Amino acid sequence: MSRIFEALQQSEAERSGRESLLPAESVADLLAGQSREPEKGLQHASVDAFVTANVLHPAPASDSRLVCLTDQGSLGAEKFRVLGLRLRHLREKRQLRRIVITSTIPEEGKSVVAANLALNQAHSKILKTLLIDGDLRRPTLAKKLGFQRTLYGLSESLRGERKLTDVVYKLDGANLWFMPAGLVPENPIELMQSGRLTELLEHLDTFFDWIIIDTPPIFPLADTPLWMKLADGVLIVTREGVSEKKFLRRAAENIEGSNLIGIVVNSCSTHAQKYYYSRYGSDAVDSVDNIPPSTEK
Repeated sequence: MSRIFEALQQSEAERSGRESLLPAESVADLLAGQSREPEKGLQHASVDAFVTANVLHPAPASDSRLVCLTDQGSLGAEKFRVLGLRLRHLREKRQLRRIVITSTIPEEGKSVVAANLALNQAHSKILKTLLIDGDLRRPTLAKKLGFQRTLYGLSESLRGERKLTDVVYKLDGANLWFMPAGLVPENPIELMQSGRLTELLEHLDTFFDWIIIDTPPIFPLADTPLWMKLADGVLIVTREGVSEKKFLRRAAENIEGSNLIGIVVNSCSTHAQKYYYSRYGSDAVDSVDNIPPSTEK
């Protein structure tokens, strides 16, 4: 697997000239002065509509591993703060708003990482964050957040059954907006190819600064490649003892050049994985080595 990171490191060096990361003070100055994007002519909702979105009260179970909501002083939450800071640094050098969180196969913990990353980014008092459950086959985020009933979401919006403002919810106490997957459609790939998904994301761009999208595993489905074409960057989640080198290599090869922004190692039992990130370059992310082993995808 080290060869993959050597290739990524070389590619990033050629693109960026090995520019060093800016200090945290520079990032804070950038965020404080960042202006809002101009309105793009929404058809489904005005730019201010999500300010008064329906409010949900998250009640995650004790084993949800949503440390950025339930245990913000933990080492796990600190790791996600580091990840979030790395992404903010990276955004100083490139467009980075829509981020796809995926894995090579199920049970690597991608949904846990997506939710925690979104919760961490939502701590900003300046930038607005949206978490989308883009897994229309086996959605888990609504349940993970403690919502037992099925909520209207992405699938209803893509079918034209609900307005965008009806399927985006504000999470009370988290400063985070959430779009669930909705009812599982019979043909997810056909629904995603209907042409509405691009328009939907463009509408969301006018309000949100970060759009974190939890998607199905890359193999063997076609859903995630569609999401990746619409994303500014992709984070691959791997899990120690579960991920296979051959799948990780294939995933890295299949993702277009600069779209791969990092690899997050989940459930690490040692700190050996940090070696990879020192080889990956300045835009690498830290390993999430303190999240308990997960049985989730």
